[in-house]
Amino acid sequence: MRFAQGSEGRPSIGRRLAAGVVAAAMMIGGSLAAGAAAYAQEGDAPAAAVAESGAKKHFMVYYRAWRDVTMKGVNTDLPDDNWISMYDIPYGIDVVNVFSYVPSGQEAAAQPFYDKLKSDYAPYLHSRGIKLVRGLDYSGVMVNGFKKWIVEQGKTVDTATEADYDAYADYVIETYMTSVGLDGLDIDMETYPDESQVAISDQVIKSLSKRIGPKSSDPDGTMFLYDTNGSYTAPFENVADCFDYVAYQQYGSDSKRTAKAAATYEQFIDSTKFVPGLTFPEEGDMNNRWHDATEPYLDSHFYDVASYSYEHNLGGMFVYALDRDGRTYSEDDLTHIKPSNLIWTKTAIAQSQGMSLENAKAAADHFLDRMSLTKEVPAETRQAVTDATNLYEVNKAVLGGDWNEGYSNTYDPTLELSLTGIDTAALTRALTQADKLIADGKTDGDALAALKTAKETAIAGLTGKLYTADEVASWTGALETAIKAATPAEPEPEQPGKDDGKDEPTKPDTDKNDKTEAKPAAKPGNLANTGSAVSVAVSVAAMLALAGVSALAVRRRR
Repeated sequence: MRFAQGSEGRPSIGRRLAAGVVAAAMMIGGSLAAGAAAYAQEGDAPAAAVAESGAKKHFMVYYRAWRDVTMKGVNTDLPDDNWISMYDIPYGIDVVNVFSYVPSGQEAAAQPFYDKLKSDYAPYLHSRGIKLVRGLDYSGVMVNGFKKWIVEQGKTVDTATEADYDAYADYVIETYMTSVGLDGLDIDMETYPDESQVAISDQVIKSLSKRIGPKSSDPDGTMFLYDTNGSYTAPFENVADCFDYVAYQQYGSDSKRTAKAAATYEQFIDSTKFVPGLTFPEEGDMNNRWHDATEPYLDSHFYDVASYSYEHNLGGMFVYALDRDGRTYSEDDLTHIKPSNLIWTKTAIAQSQGMSLENAKAAADHFLDRMSLTKEVPAETRQAVTDATNLYEVNKAVLGGDWNEGYSNTYDPTLELSLTGIDTAALTRALTQADKLIADGKTDGDALAALKTAKETAIAGLTGKLYTADEVASWTGALETAIKAATPAEPEPEQPGKDDGKDEPTKPDTDKNDKTEAKPAAKPGNLANTGSAVSVAVSVAAMLALAGVSALAVRRRR
């Protein structure tokens, strides 16, 4: 996978890009609270969604910090600019593993990421209900780290007490977790420790579990994970109850391996705590060839493992190297950094959490309907959604196979499905009404300007990344007020006249009543486009029936 097997914890694959865990603590200042306000423009996440099965499913991603836009020239020899930021992390993910390696001498270049992680990224992801964890090498931190630390205290492993292990746990948590605003730790175990090493790690893990994870005083606010690529359970079996779940790296393998490994770990944990994971090709990796995400989709490991996880009630799924989604082992891909529409990750989230094909199409249609307010939707895009036979095909119809190959680079099916539950019918009727008023030319001056502003505000909101029911109500109210002010007043009916002081009976104007035309009512469920109306594919009743989707995630290479 990612860590060297030696005690020094240096990267073992190729050109340091395989990455290990930062040995030194990340020294970061700043306030979490101060950063939270900075992301108001991102909008609050919709109400926490759940998998269509009703069960909570995890989805974790390993986020390679050295490829964040804030890092330049760190742990790389490629000239390409980084493209991803933590704002690009898809919805449906509930855990982000901050995976970091900073070569000696590059700490200053890496610091902007860690500053932003604590001040901005972490508060933003927390607002979406996402937990952030950090991977720790089993040998480097759980065993050798304690050995070094206890010597520095003037003691030995043989004489160490529970209080010593507790003090070391405090040190680990402060050094690797709270100093950078994270919520938990992930123990990466890819070695075969002997009995004496397991005895040490058992004590360290038990002390950590008092502070983080399911046995701590804050099980909902913290997380403790065990992460491995094998079935050697000695380091796990005595401390299995300390962890939220097991992340199992099965890169390059199908669900047969999933089933076998799940059976091994189900001796110690429930199946809902077993989370298998796959990977994308890392740049510069000239040795490993995993081929997890390859078309045709139905023959891919991604489809196989995501489906197996859902159908067998496992804990979810994870992926490693999120930023490499869609990349291949071609020379061009291996030697360059390229942006991604994250189509495989987004599809795996939906597949592993049980999104139906019907709901995937409803989400896609809903997205195209609202985006059509500012960008025309090609007929072939809508037809591709209709003709799709699986989740990947639906997503590909909107996203395209790669960056800049589809209608949208950022469409997120899990987020969009949650938005279908927000009733926008009144707002779309008001937009249609506003278009008619503007087109008829009878409104001018301040009333026309106010109407245009209210319309533009509503469209900008409705075509944004996300919105809330309260925001929709606010845009609707403002637009309806502007429409009322801009609507020409009806002429008052003529009053009966008097002749020579004598009242005459008023004669009903039957001809007028017979010929009066009723005003056409605005059609509900239409999104007003520039000059035309686009029918919304999802009715209000259907939108209310389509509850949101879920959240979760997991990690990296073998």
